[in-house]
Amino acid sequence: MLPNHLDARIANVISHTIAEERGHADTGSPSWRARCEAAQIAMYSDPERRIFLSRIAERRGEAAASDLAQSASALRTQAIYFLARKPS
Repeated sequence: MLPNHLDARIANVISHTIAEERGHADTGSPSWRARCEAAQIAMYSDPERRIFLSRIAERRGEAAASDLAQSASALRTQAIYFLARKPS
């Protein structure tokens, strides 16, 4: 499978996960906004994530960028595990 297809599949799983969570989450809370921002970053390709996170670091500081990178990485990992378990 080509990497860009894998990125698209990962993004699809993350998008579906966020849509499911939206039904029972407090969508006005800061934690929900942070989760959605991390999910958006997680759906980017590796080069896009690096560029976006460098801009976050410039605007909000390294700590904010690092937190978002960790959250995005966790979401991507969960999506990859989901795809690995999913029958083709």
